[in-house]
Amino acid sequence: MNLGKLFAGWTFRTNRPTYAVGDELTAFVTGYEDGVAQVRIGDTIITLADADRGLDDRLVRLRVTEFDADDATGSGELLGVVDDA
Repeated sequence: MNLGKLFAGWTFRTNRPTYAVGDELTAFVTGYEDGVAQVRIGDTIITLADADRGLDDRLVRLRVTEFDADDATGSGELLGVVDDA
C-alpha cells in the first residue's frame, strides 16, 4: 500500500494562521484590550485600532495592514460590519 498516495493532498489546519499585508478577512470581533478591538482567528490576534466600541461578537470585514508571523499578531483596518445587530 502506498501511503503517499493515500494521504496526497491532505493538510492540517494550524491554530496560528498567518496573513499577508493586504489580505481581506471576515471575522468576529472577540473583545477589546486597552480600548482597541481584537479579532482572534485561532491563536492569531489582529487589532483594529480604527474600530468603534460596541462591536463585540459582531462579524466584520477587515484588511491586514501589518502582520508578524512569529508572534501570530497583526493589525488591520476595519472595512465594514457584515451583520446588522
